[in-house]
Amino acid sequence: MQDDEQTIVDLADEVDDLAMQHGEPELAEMLEKRAQDLRPGESKRAALLSHAGERWEMADDLARARACYEEAVRDGGAAWIDPRASLLSVLLRLEDPAAEDLIDELRGDLGKGPLRGPVHEYVGEALEMQDLLEEALRWFNSGLTRVAREDPEEVDLGCLNGRYRVRRQLGMPRDRYDELCEERRHTFASELDREDEEYGAPPDPPSQLVALHWPPDEFRQLVERWPNMGEEYGEEHGEHAGYIERSVRTLSEQGVRMLIGDGNVEEYAAFAEREGNDPSTSATRAAYGAHLGYLGRTQPWPPGRNDPCWCGSGKKYKKCCGGLRFPAGS
Repeated sequence: MQDDEQTIVDLADEVDDLAMQHGEPELAEMLEKRAQDLRPGESKRAALLSHAGERWEMADDLARARACYEEAVRDGGAAWIDPRASLLSVLLRLEDPAAEDLIDELRGDLGKGPLRGPVHEYVGEALEMQDLLEEALRWFNSGLTRVAREDPEEVDLGCLNGRYRVRRQLGMPRDRYDELCEERRHTFASELDREDEEYGAPPDPPSQLVALHWPPDEFRQLVERWPNMGEEYGEEHGEHAGYIERSVRTLSEQGVRMLIGDGNVEEYAAFAEREGNDPSTSATRAAYGAHLGYLGRTQPWPPGRNDPCWCGSGKKYKKCCGGLRFPAGS
């Protein structure tokens, strides 16, 4: 590895360590200040700006995230990923027409050689988040076979998972890469099981869990198909959403990072059949939720108070599930 690349890797590790000690805005300010103390083009400046932009984006300050990414692009120094890929996500979220020009620019530069970092995955995910699924699929497909076009085993795992997610949303039939994605998931789960058997399951609660949410149409199909689920969730979607909100708040208070994944009844039935499990049990639902997490089909909880509620009502979180009050002990 070249010295410059090792410097970038070391900086990424340092930022991860700092994130354990500081909140996103505080860390973003710190990284941005360190970058501005360096001369344009100086080692680590572009990388620091890219990390600062990422942290501002996580803090939902898109204006400052955009400014950091744009400065990183102008700087031209090395970063762990081409900062234009990160900038694209912000431009799309801001519905800025400049996003289309940036996509064309990135696509054109691909012909000149590989871009730095997982650009295909980042661009694909940015497009996927804006429901631009066909374009996202093109980027995932392009990145998927970038390593070795003739060998389906040599794939970019981020693009493999992204492609799987998008194809499910588009209702496309399974193909060899979808099967490979599921095989990789099974292998990963089996390795974790073997480690638990060898070393014993960890005594502490998991650091991250996926709460399974069924959107309104899916929820109606779910309780019609497996009535016992209505006894647990409630007969109406509103009761189901309240059940989830109460559960994720409780787990979050215990230090667990919560994610929410939207279930699909037909996919769930196929998943249960493939695993040989009873679809009416909570254990199968938990396994399906973990499957969604592995595929990246989740959203972090809680949303910002002014962001759309996770339940899909279209209301702001603070006016919907975020405003729910539960009796003590519930």
